[in-house]
Amino acid sequence: MLDTRVRLESPTADCVDDDTIAALAAGTLDPELRAAVLPHVASCERCRAAVASVARALADSSVAQEVRRAEGRRRPFFRIAVPLAAAAMLLLLTWPPVDMRGPGHRAPPPGAATTPVPLAPVGSVAEADVLRWSAVAGADRYRVTLFDAAGRVVYEAQLPDTLAALPDSIALAPSRTYLWKVEARTGFDRWAASDLVEFSIAGTRPR
Repeated sequence: MLDTRVRLESPTADCVDDDTIAALAAGTLDPELRAAVLPHVASCERCRAAVASVARALADSSVAQEVRRAEGRRRPFFRIAVPLAAAAMLLLLTWPPVDMRGPGHRAPPPGAATTPVPLAPVGSVAEADVLRWSAVAGADRYRVTLFDAAGRVVYEAQLPDTLAALPDSIALAPSRTYLWKVEARTGFDRWAASDLVEFSIAGTRPR
């Protein structure tokens, strides 16, 4: 069975403090401070898990009621929220592995592909109206991203199938280089990414 338990790393000097974690989860963090800490939270599994755990705890009506009572007694918010987050993460660490995508999902069989593989377009092609890739056993969603040669995103979508038809509004120029990749969601907030592949459409090079 796929192990989707949170595994926390040791805190670093850049990790967010308890006050900030609680305020970020509650949506009360100052906008400037929020913009400053989000890049770290996005890249740090430990801080991301802490914020998510606080947010999940606050979504529980009984927890929210307890927080309101604590605030009435002028208890600092983080002294309620952060211990709840710690308890939630402890449960995630100690419970047996569970599949976070629901009872209908089956774990991939042994030896199955764990990352998607871009199939077409690759290299020089006559046309590129559709992006196709291989399936990943156990994946319930795919995220495909198309870039131009400068690294700008031309197209991005999430879908349950293994192909993406480019909309008519996207016109790919002949003889120009494009790159794309696809990611498969294989667990709760867990994505397995393909290699970045390159293609160009055969034709006269634009001036």
